[in-house]
Amino acid sequence: MILRRILATTASSVFVVGALASCGGGTGETATSATLAPSVAATSAAAATSQKATFLILQGDTVRSPEGLTDEEKAYLSCVQQSRFPQGSRIVWRFRVLDPLTNKPLDDKAMASFDLILPDGSKTPFKYGGHGGTKENPAEYFWTAGFSIPKDYPTGLFSYQVKAVSTAGATGTFEQMKVPAAQLTIVPLGKR
Repeated sequence: MILRRILATTASSVFVVGALASCGGGTGETATSATLAPSVAATSAAAATSQKATFLILQGDTVRSPEGLTDEEKAYLSCVQQSRFPQGSRIVWRFRVLDPLTNKPLDDKAMASFDLILPDGSKTPFKYGGHGGTKENPAEYFWTAGFSIPKDYPTGLFSYQVKAVSTAGATGTFEQMKVPAAQLTIVPLGKR
């Protein structure tokens, strides 16, 4: 009886230690090389360096261009995140493309193509560059694309898609949430 308890306790302890090591102690973190056996850590490190991303992470938002705004409106409407755009305004998409293995942003040298696909199926390429700060010392770098909404453009939901392909062949796609209230919407000209 005592031997069974010892064996059961030992087996439970091994299982708990194994589970903690494999899932980062239950904190949502991954196990570090310090918690893995040396041979496992070396194998994991070698595998990570030989891996190549097959997908890309796309992060982005939409803002209103200062085009067509008064100086007063520019102060509170230009380059501010929004999803409602009046006819006659300009939508600007700001995006980052991240490598999922390194979590580092990819620049124009790392991308084969990066396109905004509009509701009519036409493509507009994103451009990479510095933003904010000064021309000589930008605050940060990211990708942008824009669309000037004609004054007679139909109001309602504006479906678009973003597609990226790295020079290494990894791909990423961004689509809006399916909840209508969260989607980019064109509103009548008088609505700002």
